Amino acid sequence: MIRIAKLILIALLLVGCGQGAVPPATPDSIFTGAFVTGDTNEPEVEAIAVIDGKIVASGGRDEIISSAGSSTRIVEFAGVAVPGWVDAHVHVAGLGEFLETLNVQAMNKQSIVRKVADAVSAAAAGDWIVGRGWDEGYFDVEADPTAADLDAVSPDNPVVLAGIGGHSIWVNSQALERAGIAANTPDPAGGRIVRDADGMATGLLLERAESLVTSVMPQTDTPETLERRMRAALGQYSRWGLTGVHDAGVGLDEIEIYKKLAANGELPLRVYAMAHGEKAVARYLASGPEIGLFDNRLTVRSFKIYVDGALGARGAELSEPYSDAPETRGLRQMEDGEIDAFFAAARTRGFQVNAHVIGDLGVERALDAIERNAVSRGERFRLEHASIIAPKNLPRFAELGAIASMQPVFVGEYQRWGEDRVGTERSSWIMPVWDLLATGAVLASGTDFPASDSGDPRHTLYSLVTRKGFDGNPENGWFPAQRIDAGTAMRTMSESPAFAAFQEDSLGKLAVGYYADFTVLESDPRDLPIEQLRSVAVTMTVAGGVIVFEAE
Repeated sequence: MIRIAKLILIALLLVGCGQGAVPPATPDSIFTGAFVTGDTNEPEVEAIAVIDGKIVASGGRDEIISSAGSSTRIVEFAGVAVPGWVDAHVHVAGLGEFLETLNVQAMNKQSIVRKVADAVSAAAAGDWIVGRGWDEGYFDVEADPTAADLDAVSPDNPVVLAGIGGHSIWVNSQALERAGIAANTPDPAGGRIVRDADGMATGLLLERAESLVTSVMPQTDTPETLERRMRAALGQYSRWGLTGVHDAGVGLDEIEIYKKLAANGELPLRVYAMAHGEKAVARYLASGPEIGLFDNRLTVRSFKIYVDGALGARGAELSEPYSDAPETRGLRQMEDGEIDAFFAAARTRGFQVNAHVIGDLGVERALDAIERNAVSRGERFRLEHASIIAPKNLPRFAELGAIASMQPVFVGEYQRWGEDRVGTERSSWIMPVWDLLATGAVLASGTDFPASDSGDPRHTLYSLVTRKGFDGNPENGWFPAQRIDAGTAMRTMSESPAFAAFQEDSLGKLAVGYYADFTVLESDPRDLPIEQLRSVAVTMTVAGGVIVFEAE
């Protein structure tokens, strides 16, 4: 009965209690400090009152505190609270695995080989050595890695190192042998075995060719392992200040773990899950979307598809050949007819479709499919990454209501080798954030971590404002005309992800009726020198009025 009474009270409050008004009932919690609300009616307030996870009043500190009762928890914080940061494109299980895996990020080839040698010395004979994160942009001489690079330090242990984007793997001869890859092994559809002049595999496998090796690796992922990794990742997200994530491509196993955690009150943030894979898609086409489960902690109402590959692995689909590989224009993952059929099936059951597209042709084909199938603006289909956009296609995002789900931190990777891949002119088409926003399009920011340099949302903010990578390079920013201000940048990290997930009526702002999801920073990013944006401290993360992280 108490719970029912609270729900009735909240309904009355949402109708009759405006901004600044003192709630007529005792709040569960009151938070006081400096709030930047994202609400144009009251951009800044000193306090908010919370009942059952939602804001029921906001305004001056003294006025709101006057409504406190004996059981009200009052939390005072220093710094500034902003609408909760949401990463619009992550891989939760991938981050969990990354935290347990050999990390070879930001290393030259010699350092990677030494790290593999150390791992081999600690492993049993024949054990697989698995790592992730290499990027040829850090190599002393930019060239494809080969099996021979690894064979000297690991002649008996198979080695598999995933590239930073997750669309290529670098393996040694032992791994090629165990997979049975020889000169006569054909390239799988949508994949490529990189070969030397004699037709022999060099040790680099792209896109769907990765599975030739990964399918013969020992399958050690148990449900317990997956849950452990997801818990570790969710904890890291909270420490980074995230109150929500859009998990870009999950199977039934991950969804069941989310449900278990949420049912037990152990899901610290909100998850918008994009179902991917035959089993998950079939299951949800049969049962329909699951929206706002567990007090809006979990939603499954979208599908993830792959239209092309990645730019670093030369799998992104380009309208003209690669500048450094004129024999290819990328690797198509879905034909137009397949896209149309998928759209039709998803729309029949009320699902949003989120299409992985990176190359300019991949982007154009996805926009064409939205237009060809008369997808309405209200369906909010998303282009995940949309890394290279030809100028002619920029206005089509706003015209068609297509959402650009971009990863600003990719600027760091792309500036290392983007011009080599696509040349000077097309490099200016990469991540055109300012130009896209100027058309009125919606841009939701994320990181794609661990398929990027960093999953820290502060680096998203920093890259948007400076056009630099997480490491501060290049010094003057990469195509700096595409920089945006900190206030606009933060809206792409809160308000826009909420809209992209159909949650703009309850998330993305700090206003009456909205969830009390916010990120507390030591300083207001709008007032900081831009070089301090990547290091501004996150001091507290609050989701639904619950403190899920607090700095010591």
